[in-house]
Amino acid sequence: MSILNGQSLLAGAMAGLTNTYTALMSAHSTSGKGLTLNDLSNVSSATLLSLGGNYSFLQYLTTNFAALDKDGDGEITGNDLNNLMSTMQSKGLTYKEIETLCANGNSDNTLLSTVLTYFNKIDANGDGRVTSEEITKFSYDCQRYDVEQKYKSFKASSASLYYSDGVEDDTSSVLDTLQPNLNSNSNS
Repeated sequence: MSILNGQSLLAGAMAGLTNTYTALMSAHSTSGKGLTLNDLSNVSSATLLSLGGNYSFLQYLTTNFAALDKDGDGEITGNDLNNLMSTMQSKGLTYKEIETLCANGNSDNTLLSTVLTYFNKIDANGDGRVTSEEITKFSYDCQRYDVEQKYKSFKASSASLYYSDGVEDDTSSVLDTLQPNLNSNSNS
């Protein structure tokens, strides 16, 4: 397994949300300040086509409208979206967010399936979110385990700690040859 890049997963989710929000704002914002639930519910087919057939971001905004509208003004504003992305950047993504926001065909399917499969093991602190750092640590831990399994039959006791070319059997003379200044410094 190569090193899993959790940052790419997060970046894909945030880019999709930003692009979707921008497209919806330009085509459907009735107030010009943000998107209302009504704006999100009445998206034209032309706007849906401009989203490239990926409705997961629109569904996420609609489903989580109340949670995203932190100030309760009835609109998801640019500030609300920035707060969401800041939270994602610092706290990571939930299983549902990964499932909804990252399964859009743009992200690495191996990364996505691995993170979803091992979500509970990757979530080292048990907060229900995985961060880029947790994904990377999980990846390194898996690689370390693979290497340990591959080389577990090699034991340090199999290695020689002393080497001699057979000319001299006295270890001190071998050391004197390799480090001639060693004894001269200790005699001073």
